[in-house]
Amino acid sequence: MINNTSTLADRVSGEAAMARLADRLTAMAPPPMNLSPNTIVQRPLPQTSAALSASAAIARRAHERARRSRSIVGLTVDSFISACSFVSYALVALGLRVLMARVFFLDGQTRIDGPRYSLSLQDYWNVDFLRGFDFSVVLPAQVKAQTFAAFATQYPPMPVPPAIAAYLVSYAEFILPVMLVLGFATRFAAIGLLIMTAMISYFVLPQAFLTTQIFWVAVLLVLISRGAGAISVDNLIRKIARR
Repeated sequence: MINNTSTLADRVSGEAAMARLADRLTAMAPPPMNLSPNTIVQRPLPQTSAALSASAAIARRAHERARRSRSIVGLTVDSFISACSFVSYALVALGLRVLMARVFFLDGQTRIDGPRYSLSLQDYWNVDFLRGFDFSVVLPAQVKAQTFAAFATQYPPMPVPPAIAAYLVSYAEFILPVMLVLGFATRFAAIGLLIMTAMISYFVLPQAFLTTQIFWVAVLLVLISRGAGAISVDNLIRKIARR
């Protein structure tokens, strides 16, 4: 009983202390704010419409000055650029493909031996200006002995054996140019010819890089980046695949 009496007294004293603390906190709190519409102060909004109108006027004046400042030379240059844009990339790519194919194909014809087929355009069209346009093609039945001897003795050492290099170069200079002319796997053919150009520049004719081979590199990079164009087997295959 004594213990229960002491516990009850402690509880009563604690409740009294909490009540006094609550009264003190209530006295310290600020008075409630009056949020009635009559007491709210309306601050004037910034003049956004006037600022926007001024900015628009400045922009219009700048545009007018730029339009008036365009000279006849500028208009002429723009017109010339627009006229040049009518040149189709398909024709440009066809010319570049034929150009690079001719360079490597003629060199490859001197390395191989086999059946020879001749074609004279004058036999089909009796026109004077076609006289002299005779084409002869040697099919790569075998590699000439002079080619093996050149890779073994005349050319500096290469990363591959001379016999394998003779076969690779001889057949690549026949197959890859044909692929370029047809526009079939053009990027693959251009990469192969670019590797051959790098090998020629490094091992065979390093002194001719800035005079000849740099132009081959530029043409091949265009074909690698842009492709064969519309006049190609690649474009035909692409159209068939999209159906």
